[in-house]
Amino acid sequence: MVIIMTKYEMIANDVEKQIINLKYEQGEKLPSLKKISEMYQCSKETAIKAYDVLVKKHLIYAKHQSGYYVADNAMKPYFINDDYPLNTGNPFVNATSLVDAKHCLSIAIEQYSHSSLNLSLQGVDTLRSILPDFLAHLSVYAKEESIFLIQGITQMLSFLSDSDYFKNKKYVLIEEPTYSYYIEFLKSMNIPTLTIKRDEKGIDLRYLEHLFKNESIKFFYTIPRNHNPLGTILNTKTRKKIAELALKYDVYIIEDDYFGHSCYIPKYLPIHYYTFGKNCIYLTSFSKTIPYIRIGICVIPESFYQAFDRLIHQAYYFSYQLPSLISQATLESYLRSGLYQKQTQRLQNQLKKHYQIIKHISKQWDPHIAYITGGTSGYYFSIVINQRKQFPKILKELKKHKILVADNQRCYYDIDHFNYSIRLSIARIEANKLAEALNMIYTFIQSIT
Repeated sequence: MVIIMTKYEMIANDVEKQIINLKYEQGEKLPSLKKISEMYQCSKETAIKAYDVLVKKHLIYAKHQSGYYVADNAMKPYFINDDYPLNTGNPFVNATSLVDAKHCLSIAIEQYSHSSLNLSLQGVDTLRSILPDFLAHLSVYAKEESIFLIQGITQMLSFLSDSDYFKNKKYVLIEEPTYSYYIEFLKSMNIPTLTIKRDEKGIDLRYLEHLFKNESIKFFYTIPRNHNPLGTILNTKTRKKIAELALKYDVYIIEDDYFGHSCYIPKYLPIHYYTFGKNCIYLTSFSKTIPYIRIGICVIPESFYQAFDRLIHQAYYFSYQLPSLISQATLESYLRSGLYQKQTQRLQNQLKKHYQIIKHISKQWDPHIAYITGGTSGYYFSIVINQRKQFPKILKELKKHKILVADNQRCYYDIDHFNYSIRLSIARIEANKLAEALNMIYTFIQSIT
């Protein structure tokens, strides 16, 4: 039987195939009604009917007085305005497929309707039972009893920094720059802190050994890949050496791999792997991929089991480390159904275009004026501005043109070490807007310097 399609159905079918084949990507504007009418030699009304078919399928959406945009399989669009939101690494909640989200929430509510929180405070048993396999794909090999569910990395960092387990040691060692909220916590609690410089080349391993050998280090906090704010990755040699030194001098490593399972890097092995699970506390989070739940994973070494369990129970009276039951149930549903893999793959495909734009545009810059670090994985990258005296003026100019960025000064424990850089994030910006912003930023820097 031959199915005869109407003109508008044929147009809708063609556009749908182009969306599926990624000719048009999420958030991208589709050809105007006038353009469709010219391409298919049809009336404007026929073009409207064709787009209406795709709107009803939740593949596209209409923006008033602007046109039609790709929505990506029932996902609500990003909030679109005239700004350039490059200042936050927190994606919009609707960056996750709402169809998938509703499906997982429905299963979670039904499956856990008669459940309560596990009194071990490690997390729901059925979720923890599948996490060793999940972590193994990241080359983090851990037994179920070493896995704790947590609300987020920030909470766990504050918990570990202020715990009695490391009371015989004096200093927390951090990279500089590093995660700004952790710096704020360390300063607010007056926790003795040492720093080691990190830049696009990595860290000075000889100086790291000097610190491990001669200073009383509680632990070394590091973000080996997708660094916040640099956006860089420590190479294999460096990760191996950090692990070797940690074991040699009996120093703990806290490895923050918050974006690790959402960013594929060929042949990448975490520090946890090189320490054989000893002297390394591994942290990861799901907030960048499923932003409507707050949940993460903490993997602790066997030597830390009893002490950590005791600390968790003591902390229960003052703060609650465990994620909500619905968050745990939703994550379990995502992992068991395979929808989490779909979500991370979609995210990776989406970000590839952003990375290409960053590479293409920045290679035309004069590094004596400004240069980019990172921009090849994760959400973050930084721009180092070499004309330091003009730095405040440049920030004002960017703000004036609604280019929202983060000043990296807050990522330095010692402000005197600040390298006059800004952090940008691609979590909330479309590819075409990113290109506009980068060109404008460099033009401003050139004109002011």
